Amino acid sequence: FKEHPVVKKASCYQQEYGIGYDAVASYGLHLTLTESGAIVLNDSFLEGGDNSFDRWPDQQKKEFLEPLIDFYRASHFHDWYSKQENLHEQFKQAFDAIYQQVDYSWFDNYFGPQSGSTFCIVLSLLVGPNNYGCSAQLKDGSTTLSPVIGNCHVDENGNASYNANSVLPIVIHEFCHHYCNPLNDQFWPLMSQSAKKVFKEREKQLRQEAYSSAKTMMDETFVRASVIRYMKTHYPQIDEQALVKEEEKHGFILTQTLCDALKYYEQQRETYVTMSDFMPVYVKAVNDFDLKQYKKQQKQQAKLNATYKVNMKKL
Repeated sequence: FKEHPVVKKASCYQQEYGIGYDAVASYGLHLTLTESGAIVLNDSFLEGGDNSFDRWPDQQKKEFLEPLIDFYRASHFHDWYSKQENLHEQFKQAFDAIYQQVDYSWFDNYFGPQSGSTFCIVLSLLVGPNNYGCSAQLKDGSTTLSPVIGNCHVDENGNASYNANSVLPIVIHEFCHHYCNPLNDQFWPLMSQSAKKVFKEREKQLRQEAYSSAKTMMDETFVRASVIRYMKTHYPQIDEQALVKEEEKHGFILTQTLCDALKYYEQQRETYVTMSDFMPVYVKAVNDFDLKQYKKQQKQQAKLNATYKVNMKKL
């Protein structure tokens, strides 16, 4: 079916509108299979309540549906999908240990309560190593958090497994996006100039990893710092500094700054009841980040590392 119109449209949309990654996964979240077998865009979702879905132009949202339905019927997808039930069950069982480890109450306690939040992890066998933090608000005021998780390993016998050390932080990461991104949206005008300077410093590296703007960089940095604080709270033996350095390697050089800010937040919860209350302090931390000093420290560290390597060779 690679020549099917829906496949060609998908390729066209990716090139013309940049629809990919989480936007594709989110489109699926908005689809409903009715009892009569019809596929429709679910009208229970609040318009504008899903940033990933909003990356689709309105016209493309509608015109993609018809060829998608044709593909669904022509490929006998439902029959094929139903036959995979044993495989689905195997993957769910493999993931269950991680599912049980997640402290779902932490998110509302840490960031502030969200009315009617429903956590629903989607295991995808088709997205490879990718993961998407999909979430959407409904017209009734509730929110569904449906991160799409790949990262499954299959051995030579076809048995599925998930590495808890790597996948658990990913699950926490994708849930955090729902809380962090809107806060950055709300306070973005107050820190955008500082964030853009930092983004420019690591732009080439960040763009290579599909983070193409200062705002996206800040969303990711906020989330990654939050995950580090979650992991340190639940697993005190973890080396927080090592986690920070790993994020900095990927270009997120504000990670330490935000981790330090979040530690202060945790110590001052009587003053800052929710993360929204704390955001002015968060913004100040971003604006106070000394990029010149950071670059100077990095150069000094690089010299020390080079000297160490030379001395080790002499030994």
